[in-house]
Amino acid sequence: MADHESSGVIPPQEWLARFKDSAERKLRGQFASEEDAGSLSSLTIEDREDGVWAIAAFTMHSAQGVTFIRSQRIIPDLSSEWDPDFAAMLFETHLIEWFYMDAKHKTPDSSGTVRN
Repeated sequence: MADHESSGVIPPQEWLARFKDSAERKLRGQFASEEDAGSLSSLTIEDREDGVWAIAAFTMHSAQGVTFIRSQRIIPDLSSEWDPDFAAMLFETHLIEWFYMDAKHKTPDSSGTVRN
């Protein structure tokens, strides 16, 4: 990982591993309980010049054939103040809110994808 850091005593790589495990667990549970139901296709972590980003790809039963992709910078944005489990909950909340408030109303691109 580049020069990005998480706060507190948790080393950045450990913070990321805990964040990813917690976010995957939370998202899978949330998608299973949503009225629209859906599933998490992938959750990847990317180290970029401006920080570390989490990218979630998911599908929803109410939007057959569409893949939704939501990216959010997590280091330093979420890691500077929050432990990994709480940051994962914020990521999940932002993703679900984005789906219902914005993404599900957008027309997918030619590949069948809606991105934030």
